[in-house]
Amino acid sequence: MDIRTTFARARRGFRDDLRLHVVAVASLVVAFLCLGAALLGVENLARVAERWTQSQHMTVYLGTDASESDIAQLRLVLDSLTEVAEVEYINSARARAQFAEQTEMGADVGSLPAEAFPASLELALHASANRTRITKIGERIKSFNAVEDVETYQDWFGQLGSLLDAGRKAVGILALLVAVCVVAVIGNTIRLAVANRRQEIEVLKLCGATDRFVRTPFIVEGILQGLTASVLSLVLLGISYLSLRGQVEDTVVTLTGMQVVFLGPLTVLGVVCGGGLVGALGSALSLRRYLSV
Repeated sequence: MDIRTTFARARRGFRDDLRLHVVAVASLVVAFLCLGAALLGVENLARVAERWTQSQHMTVYLGTDASESDIAQLRLVLDSLTEVAEVEYINSARARAQFAEQTEMGADVGSLPAEAFPASLELALHASANRTRITKIGERIKSFNAVEDVETYQDWFGQLGSLLDAGRKAVGILALLVAVCVVAVIGNTIRLAVANRRQEIEVLKLCGATDRFVRTPFIVEGILQGLTASVLSLVLLGISYLSLRGQVEDTVVTLTGMQVVFLGPLTVLGVVCGGGLVGALGSALSLRRYLSV
């Protein structure tokens, strides 16, 4: 049996049991849509974690009584460190202005006390800087009289990494659940399709059809169900992404410095191919159990 004949029989089976297949695909679209949304969240979180890890940063908050000579001496020390790529001084007025630009408070920022916007030294660190070394540098900087506090962001990076690991594990578990759902739904759909075409199968066997000839179109139907559901879910996810992107992008850029992106080509290809493979598996398992030829 050639491929053309196989697809022709599978297409006819889809048409004859159209309502059955539509219900199955609709159920699977919901499952794939949940998986795609989880993948989208984890992929964007991974991009943020990668960028922030590469562009390491440290903030040295200065005391209100810090003199210009103290600040100059501190900058001289910081510039001499090999881990420090750049040092930038941010006074209180500039800190207030930056906060106003990055939020929607506008003129209300002027009502906040000056203590809310301390002067600081913003340190850009080399990507090769060791975390342990950064922590030690932060502890040493705190000993200067002009320094009020030091933020190394190491705890935050650790929490972000833990969150990313948890997200990846959750996506893995969700992918497994979706696979089980696809196998179950397609398996039941193929079982019902076999029952609806029992007489046709018996006639084919009486005419000398081989087991492969009888089974292959059902396998193709399972693959088509998985592929159709995965593609439709990605289309719906893409439409939702484009609809909501404009509403959340400004906030995301302000908080993370990065734009929200859609799933990468390899991820999209993986979801589609995975849908087809799991569809074939569900169909094969169902045929093995319910179709005796």
